[in-house]
Amino acid sequence: MVASQTGRDSYQALDDNQAGRTSPGRMVGTSLIGLLALVTAFAAGRSSASQVHRVGSATAAAAFEEAPIKPVELWEPQLSPAFHEEPIAKNTVRRFDAYLMQMAAFADPQTKLANVEQWLAPDFEYETVGFPTSRTPAGWCVSGEEQEFRTTFNMSVFSQMLFFGSDDMATTTSYGNVFWKEPLFGVPAPKEWVYFRVTDFYSARKTTPTRGQLYYNFMMIDFADLLRRVGRPVLPKAALPEGLVLTSEADDGVPAPLSVVARAQDSAAAQKVSLAALQEDWAGSGPAHTKAWASSMIFYGPGGVGTARGTEQYQKHVLEPFRAAFAERQVETKIFGCEGNYCGAFGELRGRHVGTWLGLKASGKPVAIRFAFHWHVTDGRVKEGWAIFDVPGLFQQVGLDFFAIAAETPMQI
Repeated sequence: MVASQTGRDSYQALDDNQAGRTSPGRMVGTSLIGLLALVTAFAAGRSSASQVHRVGSATAAAAFEEAPIKPVELWEPQLSPAFHEEPIAKNTVRRFDAYLMQMAAFADPQTKLANVEQWLAPDFEYETVGFPTSRTPAGWCVSGEEQEFRTTFNMSVFSQMLFFGSDDMATTTSYGNVFWKEPLFGVPAPKEWVYFRVTDFYSARKTTPTRGQLYYNFMMIDFADLLRRVGRPVLPKAALPEGLVLTSEADDGVPAPLSVVARAQDSAAAQKVSLAALQEDWAGSGPAHTKAWASSMIFYGPGGVGTARGTEQYQKHVLEPFRAAFAERQVETKIFGCEGNYCGAFGELRGRHVGTWLGLKASGKPVAIRFAFHWHVTDGRVKEGWAIFDVPGLFQQVGLDFFAIAAETPMQI
């Protein structure tokens, strides 16, 4: 999904009152021609790697936006009063998600686009791993990742583990149980229910003192772990246990944290510790350090890395292999924010590839690895961390096709 991943749930509300309400008098325009454009886009094919598909998708989105209009009523979710004073970006994602979860699966394309435009800015940009990039709400909704995802994984239920933000950013980390029905980037569909981790980072701007719109979203699935689970591993087996990822060990809500609880925490202190962990762990020269972490910490790494429990495992099996494989390390942060004692960062780890990492032998090339990190800070130290890396993007930079390797890998039972 673009907003949080709960938006892909396909269950219909029990009755109209539970589904939400339609705001009286709020009307926008949509059209039949947009639906014909959508059909044309699907007829052109679904491969995200195909230039023909990308051009067809852009044409479909453009035709959709230029089509004649007819009135459509806008839907407004009913939210618990506990959510009314959330930071603007977080609350915008929550409303967007509520529509995607409760209504989008049953709406025609015109109605769906008209509604998501309540929460997506006209210059909305959607970036991801594998799926197409979109640069308008229609590009995402009509012919982009949203449509491709629902075609590949035709049934899905997502569970958020973390969901926090500020007025200008928000982030989630979740896991999905989905039915993989159609091929994905050339990888044959197992036609069974599968599990994967996924994360989102958002940027938002205020439109009123209490409302906002999302103008950027980055989404990343842990494809290394997903393909390992379905018997097509691309990476070597990790030294640490792989697979199990949990929400925070705290009683501040699931997904963590509830804003009414987070409000009492020291956000400035959490920010300082999280930024220190980001720089000390992944940038600079010299040996690895874990000064920002509690001794009993847990790090939920992605496929190929695994879960580290305690600073000794984290330093030996997570930090040292990375630091040995990349020289001239730098961190470029694109989105960073905290709510209470939870912080998150999205950006790129830059360096020169001088050693083996995740089975990739040294290429000598400068690379940029997109990352998504989350930290839970207690008593002045990071207690828990979560991470996903853009492994397919790294493979591409050294001249390899991650998904082609997966497709050619003999099934391992």
